[in-house]
Amino acid sequence: MWGRQSFAAALAFGAAITIAFAESPTQSDISRWKTYRNETMGFEARYPRNWHLRTVKGTGPETVSIEETPEVGKPHLAVQFWIQRQANPQGLSIDQWYADQLRATKSAPPPTTNTSISGRPAVRMEAVGALGRTFQFFTSLNKKDIFEITITQPSSQTQLDRTYQDIVSSVRFID
Repeated sequence: MWGRQSFAAALAFGAAITIAFAESPTQSDISRWKTYRNETMGFEARYPRNWHLRTVKGTGPETVSIEETPEVGKPHLAVQFWIQRQANPQGLSIDQWYADQLRATKSAPPPTTNTSISGRPAVRMEAVGALGRTFQFFTSLNKKDIFEITITQPSSQTQLDRTYQDIVSSVRFID
């Protein structure tokens, strides 16, 4: 099953795991940001006007990347949105699904934080590895599909970048 393989891969590159912190309830002024809406994937999100979109299609999961234009000497900011179709065939709650994925990996379980995305229960995982500090958010898109947000930033940056927080806070699901 693709979901377990991708989940295991996400855990594998995290050399050290740290406990995630709670998001700030306040949001910056994003009124001038662009809105990306994807009916097929079932969500929309706001993002800074100077960022651009990239979609990946093929045999794997549906993926959208929203990213800042890279600048020399500055960390590259990017957010990836994934849909894992049929990854939750039993229709488990997101907490139960996540626990099931952890059992299948047979690795040390990373600390997680319960949170929400657009009012839906979500699980947030944070890992530090060779690629930097990665934040992953998992929630149910519907009964059988899992919606995931992946963000990577420099390892030295211990808190989720404010721009990332605002993007995650702007996500809305299309019913």
